[in-house]
Amino acid sequence: MTDRDSEFQALYQELRIEDQKKYYDDRCKEYEAAHRQAVAVRNSLLGLAALASIAGQFTGPTVRGALAVAAALLAALAVAVTGFEALIGFPQLTKLYTDAARNLAVAEINWTTRAADADPEGDLYRVEEIFMREMSQWGQLVSEAAAEAAKTAEEAVARGQPTAVQPEPTAVQPEPPAADGR
Repeated sequence: MTDRDSEFQALYQELRIEDQKKYYDDRCKEYEAAHRQAVAVRNSLLGLAALASIAGQFTGPTVRGALAVAAALLAALAVAVTGFEALIGFPQLTKLYTDAARNLAVAEINWTTRAADADPEGDLYRVEEIFMREMSQWGQLVSEAAAEAAKTAEEAVARGQPTAVQPEPTAVQPEPPAADGR
């Protein structure tokens, strides 16, 4: 292996493999923390809603009504947090980045333990293939989201509800007959 090859290997490892692995690890931690926070907020809101409902049983009618409204609002907020978490898909994103980081860690071991006379092209291809798989996963997530949106729109149309892609029907005026009688 020439000095130039050694420099390339060191730079590629530092600037491509290690940097990308750090990015994947950071995203995993970020999305795991976001998922935990969403679950904690949702559970707290539901707990407060339950407490408000229970407290309403031991109060007068005026306070009972206010506590019932508060419980309903807290439960609605919990549903909104759950919907937001499902929309963003924190667990799916965590899995995507965890898989990519794990695959990259294996590729890094192969990259650093190569024989001196080995051709770096195969190892380079393997590392870049990991990045391509991660990008294709994004395409799959987008396709799944689009399919889900189309299914929801079809269900809305079947129920007779107008959607953004299907405006409300308007009355169609028949065209007047042509002047020449045709």
